[in-house]
Amino acid sequence: MELIQIGEHALKVMLTKEDMEYYAIEFERLDYENTETRRAIWNILDEAKRTLGFEAAHDGLYIQAFKDKGGGCELFVRRMDTPREVSLRRVLFRFSGMRPLLSACARLQNCGFSGASTAFSGDDGALYLTLSGGTGVSPFSYLCELGTSLPYSEAFLAEHAKPLCENAVSALSALR
Repeated sequence: MELIQIGEHALKVMLTKEDMEYYAIEFERLDYENTETRRAIWNILDEAKRTLGFEAAHDGLYIQAFKDKGGGCELFVRRMDTPREVSLRRVLFRFSGMRPLLSACARLQNCGFSGASTAFSGDDGALYLTLSGGTGVSPFSYLCELGTSLPYSEAFLAEHAKPLCENAVSALSALR
């Protein structure tokens, strides 16, 4: 198991297939209403508190789970003392290649992202994704693991990038 604290309010948990067996959980049966799942989550969060000081016991939690090809999964845990719902203005992310961009779009699609999105190809070889509008859980907790958040700049995109596709979240998530 690998624990990575993402800011003050968020945690990324990477579980291997062996970790899933140790905690006696299966991705397809993850349900926080299930006692075994809840026990496993709290054991993981207790470990996060011991090793990272991440305190989750007194706050509401929002947990997202993503299956991993090796039989494990990634959990993103966000304490609810930060806003749960956000209305996105324009944000810009830079990705080093197609794989992280496709992963980001798939995760946004799975989370129900409903805003506008456009993918760009940069003259520096990087790929860019703009997001705007819509509401939903902030994408920053996991997109920052896949790419780099940049200040939004129409001038930068116009000068250094070419549009690849509109509705990028929907279109590119289907390619993953």
